Amino acid sequence: MRCLALACALLLGCPKAAPPTKPVKTAQMAELGKLMKDQINPAFSKLSFLVFHGEDMVEDPAALKIELQSLAAGLRKSIGRLLVWKHPPTESNEGRDVFFTYASSIDKMTGQLESAIAGDDVQSAARTLEQIAKTCNNCHHFFRLEIKDSVVGPNVISQLP
Repeated sequence: MRCLALACALLLGCPKAAPPTKPVKTAQMAELGKLMKDQINPAFSKLSFLVFHGEDMVEDPAALKIELQSLAAGLRKSIGRLLVWKHPPTESNEGRDVFFTYASSIDKMTGQLESAIAGDDVQSAARTLEQIAKTCNNCHHFFRLEIKDSVVGPNVISQLP
């Protein structure tokens, strides 16, 4: 009888387990990965190459500027999609806030990049691209690495490519 009373006391005194969180769906992660792979990364890579090496590679500065402006506009449009993304890679409201803060920050920077390119300010464009790269890396680190207190659960991490 004393064992039963002790067991009841222990069970009543133990905190309840947290309700399970809703996992991020693999299809939603794949959709975000596709946007990154097909639109954001190619535009960013080509912009980076042309900003850092374009003057040495292209004979027509006007054509280079047109290409840079087109790529920067395309990058900003793709980043704009992140601002209204329906399924951020997170399981919490706080994680959503972090995701949209990163997206908003990158959007602002791509606007600065467009201005630098329009003003033929290669040094500012280069600095802005470096800032964008750091911010992107920080976002990817926050949402993709298996970190004990990460907002993305291990069930999603293990399914990523």
